[in-house]
Amino acid sequence: MYRAIIIDDELIGVNTLKILIEKHIPFIIRVVATSTEPEVGIKLIEDYRPDVVFLDISMPKMNGFELLEKLKYKNFKLVFTTAHEEYAVKAIKNKAYDYLLKPIDIDELKQCGDNIITEAEKKEPAKTNAFRTIELSVKDGIIFIKPDNIVRLEASGSYTQFYLSNGIKHLASKNLKDFEALLDPLNFYRCHLSHVINLRHVIKLVTNDGLFAKMSDDSLVEIAKKNKQVFIEKLKNN
Repeated sequence: MYRAIIIDDELIGVNTLKILIEKHIPFIIRVVATSTEPEVGIKLIEDYRPDVVFLDISMPKMNGFELLEKLKYKNFKLVFTTAHEEYAVKAIKNKAYDYLLKPIDIDELKQCGDNIITEAEKKEPAKTNAFRTIELSVKDGIIFIKPDNIVRLEASGSYTQFYLSNGIKHLASKNLKDFEALLDPLNFYRCHLSHVINLRHVIKLVTNDGLFAKMSDDSLVEIAKKNKQVFIEKLKNN
């Protein structure tokens, strides 16, 4: 299943494409977030690190090409959606994976999905070990941890403290950003500068004097105010 974000300044465009995906290629693509605001769309892409982005080109505040220039994370398949055929050449030059004209043709959408699957199957052998284990260099050697057993990670200077579901803690000699890059962004979220949490281990939201996630190990982890919206959306889709 490939995680997708839809960005289109018209709500009807967002909803129409989301419905078409859910009806015709739900076994290929799962829409995890949408936005009608380009600036919000940028944050969603950076936070979710999606596999596919469906991006409208003609938007009043910031067009699709300008949005792409502002992105740091670009490791996704870009599918432009637009009613203006004249943008096709520029879209290709921007390394678009596909180009769908509005109103979106169902057969073209299905073909887009099939192409994503076909390409993925060719590369699948290289992905078989993705997210299976995390190697930790600890004081007395190397240990291997399954991501599902990680409750949360906490920055400790240039080190990272791992908190596991069995109550054991491990201090690893890499920073939090390095480990964040190894974890599946669908299940793990950097909710605060110093914290990455496993969304599957969140059992309660606490709103006393801010927003906190109560984890399965009874710890409380602060959710930065700027991350509140994305955090809640990720919980809904997890």
